Amino acid sequence: MRKIGLLQFGLLLLVTCSGCMTGPTLFERDDPRSRHEPGSDGWWAEKAALPPGVRQKYKKGKIWPVSPRSTQEPQQFSHTYHSAHYWPLPYVCQDRQYFHATMEQQVSLGWREETTLYDRHFESNSQQLNRAGQLHLDYLLHVIPPERRAVFIQSTYDSAMDVMRTEAVHAAIAQSSAADAGINVEVRDCQQLSRPAAEVERINTRYMSTFPAPRLGSVSSGSGGGGGGQQSGAASSAPSR
Repeated sequence: MRKIGLLQFGLLLLVTCSGCMTGPTLFERDDPRSRHEPGSDGWWAEKAALPPGVRQKYKKGKIWPVSPRSTQEPQQFSHTYHSAHYWPLPYVCQDRQYFHATMEQQVSLGWREETTLYDRHFESNSQQLNRAGQLHLDYLLHVIPPERRAVFIQSTYDSAMDVMRTEAVHAAIAQSSAADAGINVEVRDCQQLSRPAAEVERINTRYMSTFPAPRLGSVSSGSGGGGGGQQSGAASSAPSR
């Protein structure tokens, strides 16, 4: 009896595996919601879109499993074997793609901060580029990689002043011989993350002026020297042995 049971199981496994390459097997039931004929290319393509893993079911007043799972029909037997054999593909590829997309977004935002002309790069009255702005613009035009080369201007929230800044930047780009005529110049809403050098110098100067005067000069140096002289004299008057 045991041999017959093993033989039947082997025959069933053979039929199942042989059907994996041809059509639906005993474990691959037809879905009445499908619009395709079982075993056709459209039917297999429809079943291949089913997600792997267990399905969430309601049984005896409980949800099995508790964590959210798909409620679609189970995968076909051949697709279950495919998912287990090639795990963690393709999900690891999706995770890598998400990670690289996030990193690229952060890198792009960093380059946008690097290629922005802030308020400190313009004169407060004429909105023309000052010396720091000209140097930073030259850095953007000649050092920044071409694929990251763009010029952003901090907005003043005044359309007339923004136009003056944009015209000043375009004029400075036109005077540069190595600049690309098609470089993008755009005004954006932002806030500068640093301070001008002149402001930092004023803060440091005022900070240094608040230091108290040194107090080491109030201590008399003669007493120390006299004590040293008395000790040296006492040492010289000691009898030698």
